[in-house]
Amino acid sequence: MPAPSGPELRAFLRRSMVVLAATRSANERPFMTPLWFVVHRGALFIATGAGSWTSRNVSRHGEILLLFSAEEAGRSDRVLRLRGTATARPGMPPWPVLLRFAAKYYASPRALGVELRHIRKWRLRTRYYGQAKGGPGHLRVVPTTAEFLPRPGEAR
Repeated sequence: MPAPSGPELRAFLRRSMVVLAATRSANERPFMTPLWFVVHRGALFIATGAGSWTSRNVSRHGEILLLFSAEEAGRSDRVLRLRGTATARPGMPPWPVLLRFAAKYYASPRALGVELRHIRKWRLRTRYYGQAKGGPGHLRVVPTTAEFLPRPGEAR
C-alpha cells in the first residue's frame, strides 16, 4: 500500500478517537494500551499519567508504534500504523493541546453519547490513570513513518 499523503493522513486521524499505543518495557516486553490523543502542530499528544506504564516505558525506550482505526467513519478496511519518537512529559499538556482534548472528547456533538455508552469503563480508566503516582502526564510523539495496512480478518 502506498504511504498516506498529508490530507489523507489528517482525515484518518480526525476520524480516529482512540490510539493503540505500543511501547516496550524495561525487560523489552511489548505493552499496548488504548489512549486518547490529539494532533497539534505536527505532533501527537497522548493523554496518560506521569507514572503510568506507558510513560515509564517511553522514558526508557522512546520508540513508539501507534495504531489508528478511524472508528468515527464506521468499520474501515484498513488501519493506520504510525511509528515515531515519543517523549514522556509530566504535568498537563500546553493550553492549546488541552483545548483540543476538551473539544474532541467533551464538547463535540457525539462526546456525551460516547461517554455515556462507555460509563462501565470509567472505573477502568480511573484505575489506569490512578496507577500514575506522579500525577498527570502526557506523551509528545513526533511521527517518523506512516502507512496504511489492511485490517486483520475477523477470527472465525
